[in-house]
Amino acid sequence: MARTSLQRRLFVGAAIWIVLALVTTALLLSVLFRNHLENDLARRLDADFLQLVSQFDVDAQGRLLHSVAMSDPLYQRVLSGRYWQIERGGVVSLHSRSLWDATIAIGPQVSGERVRLTGPRGVPLLAVVRDITVPNVAEPLRLTVAASLAPVNDAVAEFRRTTLIALGVLATGLILAAALQVRLGLRPLGKLRRELATIRNSRATRLSGDYPAEVAPLVSDLNSVLAHNETLIERARRQAGNLAHALKTPLSVIGNEATRMATDGETRRAARLQHEVAAMQRHIDWHLARTRIAGRAGSRQATAVADVVARLQRALQRLYGDSGLVIDIDSPDDIYFAGEQRDLEQMLGNLMENACKWARGVVEVRVDAQAASLALWVNDDGPGLTPEQRAQAIRPGQRFDEAVPGSGLGLAIVSDLAEAYAGELVLDRAELGGLSARLTLPKSSGALTS
Repeated sequence: MARTSLQRRLFVGAAIWIVLALVTTALLLSVLFRNHLENDLARRLDADFLQLVSQFDVDAQGRLLHSVAMSDPLYQRVLSGRYWQIERGGVVSLHSRSLWDATIAIGPQVSGERVRLTGPRGVPLLAVVRDITVPNVAEPLRLTVAASLAPVNDAVAEFRRTTLIALGVLATGLILAAALQVRLGLRPLGKLRRELATIRNSRATRLSGDYPAEVAPLVSDLNSVLAHNETLIERARRQAGNLAHALKTPLSVIGNEATRMATDGETRRAARLQHEVAAMQRHIDWHLARTRIAGRAGSRQATAVADVVARLQRALQRLYGDSGLVIDIDSPDDIYFAGEQRDLEQMLGNLMENACKWARGVVEVRVDAQAASLALWVNDDGPGLTPEQRAQAIRPGQRFDEAVPGSGLGLAIVSDLAEAYAGELVLDRAELGGLSARLTLPKSSGALTS
């Protein structure tokens, strides 16, 4: 299942609520604006209705008369959108000039302060329809004053467009502000992530800095876990070291007894004892090396690779130079290993010494920087190893030629130490014909102090 970032969740949630809130606001404002316009139009229709009531009259024969024009000239212009009419017995007796030859259809049950009707040419109308009683007229008269709703609809549409543009700009600003707020609010988590990366890359041992109250307990707990792990590792290293050193004395005694047995003529039993003692000694050396490795990846160090390579070259050249061996190095000065110097010396020293033991005449050491790591190649022109032997070579105690001195632990220790730094050791065939050992380790951005 794909993981969604917390920043994206907060941003999308805020954006959705902002859009919903502003869309609801736009709809509510549109409704309120329409109600305002219709209420204003209804008030003007009420005033026109009172004017109409005051202007018409009934003659002696009971005929309806309207000789005075309405004050609003729209009632005189044909199909202007302002109309009035008077019904008597369900028949229109008088109407405004604006209706021309049309009438407004009104049902018998329609009456009220605000009525929606359909006017000439299907135009929607807002009307005031009331029944009144006048002297000399037997039946009630129905008076209707109406106005077209088209101007209201146009005004509401224009208001809605303007509102949507304004709220769209506001939504954009609010969404950008929400994005900035989410980014700033989650910045402490980014800082925490970077500090954890420095611990993982061997540049720090604890989280430091000021954090908000919500994150500070997490930082404190992580520091407690780191301290507890360091304590456990140190205790395990001390116990393993004590146990290994405690076994060395009995092994020495057994080895001396095997030597005396050989002197006394019990060569077969002595050889078997010496073989087992040597095997146990290799196991002890192996586990002692692993206890030294444990916990070192958390140290705050940065080691110049070129200096270590140069020192090892000088030392090995003195040891193997008499045989005509050439150690060729290519190591830039600006590449740093994110770890302890002695660990790099142990890893690179084992690889270079192993290459010198097996090389016929040339050993090449090359260092290259990658994005977040560094790679070291140690190549020789010796006999090399078969693919099956390369797979077995990093196992502890594995030796392919007993004539060459060594314990068989070198490559295994290099591999374990590289893994402790989240790196790896890869064996392959070199272009020179021998073995190529590629060591990948974390890179530091520059020289640090411990």
